[in-house]
Amino acid sequence: MRPHPVRRFLRFLDTQVRTPRRTALLLVGAVVPVAAYTVLELPLHHQLVLSLAFMGVGVAIARHVPSLRLVVGLLSIATSARYIWWRGTETLYWEPTLDGATSLALYGAELFGFLLLLAGYFQTAFTRPRLPAPTPLDASEGRPLPTIDVFVPSYNEGVDVVRRTLTGAAAMDYPHKTVWLLDEKRRPEMKALCDELGVSYMTRPDNRGAKAGNINHALSRTTGELVAVFDADQVPVRSFLRMTVGYFLDNPKMALVQTPHHFYNPDPFERNLYLEDSVPSEQVMFYHVIQVGNDFWNSSFFCGSCALLRRTALESVGGIAQETVTEDAHTALKMHALGWESAYLAVPQAAGLATERYGYYVTQRVRWARGMIQILRLDNPLFKRGLTLAQRINYFNAACHFLFGLPRMVYLLAPPLYLLLGVHPLDASAGAIAVYALPHVFLSIVGGSTIAHTARHSFWAEVFETAIAPYVALITLLTVASPRHAQFAVTAKGTQLDSAAYDWRHAAPNLAVGLLVVAAAIATPFRIATEPLERATLALAGFWNVYNGVILLAALSVALDRSQRRNLYRVRRDNRVELRAADGGGAWHGRALDLSEDGIRIRLVPDAPGLTLANVQPGRVTLSILSDIGARLHLDAEVLDTVAEDGTLTVRARWVALTPAQLRRVIEEMFAGAGTWVYHAAPPDRPFRSLFEVIRAPWRALARRLRSDRPKRPERPERPARPERPTPAVDRSAS
Repeated sequence: MRPHPVRRFLRFLDTQVRTPRRTALLLVGAVVPVAAYTVLELPLHHQLVLSLAFMGVGVAIARHVPSLRLVVGLLSIATSARYIWWRGTETLYWEPTLDGATSLALYGAELFGFLLLLAGYFQTAFTRPRLPAPTPLDASEGRPLPTIDVFVPSYNEGVDVVRRTLTGAAAMDYPHKTVWLLDEKRRPEMKALCDELGVSYMTRPDNRGAKAGNINHALSRTTGELVAVFDADQVPVRSFLRMTVGYFLDNPKMALVQTPHHFYNPDPFERNLYLEDSVPSEQVMFYHVIQVGNDFWNSSFFCGSCALLRRTALESVGGIAQETVTEDAHTALKMHALGWESAYLAVPQAAGLATERYGYYVTQRVRWARGMIQILRLDNPLFKRGLTLAQRINYFNAACHFLFGLPRMVYLLAPPLYLLLGVHPLDASAGAIAVYALPHVFLSIVGGSTIAHTARHSFWAEVFETAIAPYVALITLLTVASPRHAQFAVTAKGTQLDSAAYDWRHAAPNLAVGLLVVAAAIATPFRIATEPLERATLALAGFWNVYNGVILLAALSVALDRSQRRNLYRVRRDNRVELRAADGGGAWHGRALDLSEDGIRIRLVPDAPGLTLANVQPGRVTLSILSDIGARLHLDAEVLDTVAEDGTLTVRARWVALTPAQLRRVIEEMFAGAGTWVYHAAPPDRPFRSLFEVIRAPWRALARRLRSDRPKRPERPERPARPERPTPAVDRSAS
């Protein structure tokens, strides 16, 4: 059966633009038509026909030939440019009134979004994913291996958190490395931990310069040719250095190799809204799409951890930058300006802790926003000598992104201002707004979905931004006015929360906005009934207000922090395991489900001989875990409970009296395997399904919270056995 003609044409077009030269010709050839369409004067019904045609073509390409995402991007740019031109020339109020101020504020927010849209398409339209650069572990090929200092800066992290990172760093496969714990708090327990693990310990008399000053102090007292940096909660795998050192051997101008930040625990959105495995984490878009696009233009950012740097490149820019609180991106900017090169390997080679609570998330993102605006004010990429045009665009886009707080607040407040106070943000009919705005919004969603695919689902970026918009808006205004007055704020991780609690303090600004949105929603039908001449415009504003309410409700729900009683996370594993009774009885084979420093969960294979609940009872057992490198780890454990389900037996056990050496081996099995953190993509984005997820997420979170609060029904007492009919023995260990 022959494919549909439209599909055949799209596939033909795809083959014509696969080479860089043809792609460049397509872009150059599109400039004049896009510019002409932007300023073309058309009757409204003709504009409607063109808008529907553009939307149909965009959907067809996105559905049938997603590799032609560049064409979808061009359609999106054309319709958005047309909308922005129409807004700027026909719909603004210029009077010095509240209408005029609101109109200009809304247009400024839309213009900001359009500029970021253009930069975002530029940043992600071209990708060239890198392969690892495997490095031999000896100099037999004639190239001596460089010496490496591995820095683990620490401020207030607990011993358990730092132990994991130092254990993983020490286990990396590389002969000429020295692992250093850079302890800002000068804690005796950290010195003892370093002595136990056989790694080096360094401190300094003051904390000047925060993390950047800590690393610079270590640079002045070490001599390694390369420097690896890991945050105190980011545990590297064995292969990290073997996968990255080769880039420096092959290219003397290579200054930085960055790998993704991968997290083995859910962030506040995944955790509090129960989104694990259904919606991509908030940072996936940056580490698996944007950074890959940056790498194409030799502008990958240093992200402060999970990176390898050349010492001479760092020294050429005076070490880690201390002028801003985003010292990592600023350092990369300086190195790129001097002609150094960077590489981005989009293969997770370390894993760490995401912020667990909403308040910690706000603190972290506010620091990032402050630091990027500091870069914008103190070392603006657009005017920095030595950068290429692409590097200027990518760095400027990254810095400007954190100005989103102000436009986001404008979008939230514009409908209530109109519905409650009658403030008109634009001078246009509802029909004209729909004809021009609909293709702009629709193709922006389709274009973003085509680029992000599995890394970011539609509408969730608005939820992420809305959750912190009031704080980011305030801090960016303050930083623009006074860029030098900022302090480095450490993000708390690995903390515990005994019971679920709503973070009223950090949610308060959005709660206030939410009250306005609700009041506007209540007022909408009354205004529609009493003002028939503005009925269509009021209905359109009411729809926008309801949409904002949906986004805002999801953002507010993130503030309901779930309880976190464990400080030792279980990590999913799939090692082969042998379980043997301590009395020398039967042995069973199975697979590990998850592993932690205090225990293990195992699923025994269904065909194990003699596998019954009676054979595996709570008590002492011996476990043998097969490592990914072929070694066996023998540990004593205590079975806590067993659960029979679907013909399998799941066993939960706790370690008994681990020695320091055994604990180190357990941590290595949890974190250090070379293929441990292979990136598992979320389901592909489907915009309508994604919108449904946004709508139902708060209600699902609330329902699960109420269910967990519901008191458990007391167990009914067993009836006594009838004397005339003995009750058969029943094993209740799985209940």
